[in-house]
Amino acid sequence: MSSNDSTAKEQSFLFNVNKIFLVIHLLMLFMFSSLGVDLMAGVSLISICFYFLAFSLTKSEKLSIYVYSVAVEILLHMILAVVCLGIQCNFQLFLIDAMFFLFAMDYVVLRKKKKNHVAILICCVYAIALIILYMLDGFYTPLYKLDSVVIKSISIAMISCVVFLIIICMMCLLHFMSSEEGAMEKQAQFDALMELPNRFYMMAKLKNLFEADKQGEYFLAMIDIDDFKKINDSFGHNVGDDALKMLARTIVNKARGVELSYCRWGGEEFLLLGKCVDGEVPKNFLDELRVEINSKSFWTSKGSGRMTVTIGAGKYKVGQDYKEWINFVDKQLYVGKCTGKNKVVC
Repeated sequence: MSSNDSTAKEQSFLFNVNKIFLVIHLLMLFMFSSLGVDLMAGVSLISICFYFLAFSLTKSEKLSIYVYSVAVEILLHMILAVVCLGIQCNFQLFLIDAMFFLFAMDYVVLRKKKKNHVAILICCVYAIALIILYMLDGFYTPLYKLDSVVIKSISIAMISCVVFLIIICMMCLLHFMSSEEGAMEKQAQFDALMELPNRFYMMAKLKNLFEADKQGEYFLAMIDIDDFKKINDSFGHNVGDDALKMLARTIVNKARGVELSYCRWGGEEFLLLGKCVDGEVPKNFLDELRVEINSKSFWTSKGSGRMTVTIGAGKYKVGQDYKEWINFVDKQLYVGKCTGKNKVVC
């Protein structure tokens, strides 16, 4: 995944997070207004304005400013809510939510490789605030007195909201961990220079094919550039890379419309996996590919150059595992190299 794609994904994620916070504060504004808690209604209105403005932060690249600003807003908002209505309403539990949020955002968005001292510091402030709020319970009178039934209803609503947010937070973490794992696995199976899958991709594909017991319907073909060392020695490794890329593009174009998997096996070798035709290796198809590769030109400091390839192919033989199958087509390739090169050996 490119850095631009990653940033766009993170911005989209925070945009949705911001919508959730905005909805929660709109509900709080409605609740406080209905209860006549004018101070908290005013605070909620300010918070709503903050979250509307915060949408612009989620679209910028300064995502850390958004995360830490939200962390501070939650801290101040919930402390004021406890001061106004008392600790029995459980607004302070949102500080626990905020800790989950902070470390989840640190992993999902900020992606700190080292310890994030800012996140740790804010969480310590949350913990101290929680301890102080519980210690002061009974030593002060809330600014607004509510009926016990109303307090119990608010308490249940707050606990439900906190549990809901923790679940959402954990789901987001699991989703991103799974996504990261998938991206890393894909990256490990991809050759960036050739823009092709690599040998790990093909080995996984062959393993799956054997597990499905469908290998008897397929053939393997190993392609190797003839005298590739001469290209590198004569024109340099950059030209050699261009020749490899040209070969890769030719394979990709030839594979369109047919059931054919391919990968860069290593160096100047490429491996193909395709379905047999009438139970046999499609030699005509492979020969057409060989001729097409031969017809392509790559540019050098001395003008255009061309290359030839040798292809060793074979269908699955009963009793082989996939490594033995690969070794077999590699030996077929060696036969082609020893008998004149620029040919297909099945």
